[in-house]
Amino acid sequence: MKPLAHFIASLALAALLYPVLGWKAMLIFAGGVLIDIDHYLWYVYKYRKIGFFKAYRFFSKNTDARDFSNFEGILLLFHTVEFLLVSVVLSFYSRLALAFTAGLILHYGLDTIYLYRIAGRFIVNHSLIHWIYSSHIKKLK
Repeated sequence: MKPLAHFIASLALAALLYPVLGWKAMLIFAGGVLIDIDHYLWYVYKYRKIGFFKAYRFFSKNTDARDFSNFEGILLLFHTVEFLLVSVVLSFYSRLALAFTAGLILHYGLDTIYLYRIAGRFIVNHSLIHWIYSSHIKKLK
């Protein structure tokens, strides 16, 4: 999904919850938008290039063309169930983590709707454990 959609949705949720959370509502924005940095980290790892705008154009071009073949089986660390689980557990102990997790869940929800609507399936690995197993352990057998 395009970053602008995450930006608008996260900003709207942060504005809605600002009366309750105060400045902590900005962490909704962090959870809803900034976690996409893992797309850039994957791009750097895969292509050994550090150009942020090149990475953005790469993802935009493939998403606009609805060509998801370059994304098959990739691991986006901040989009994993393990990352969500850690965030949820921390939410029980901290309102800061709770605000971040609210943005994170919004982000995941938007991504899920987009992927099923456009691609009809999940494309990336949503579990670090599954990715390790399918990418590395299966190859050893």
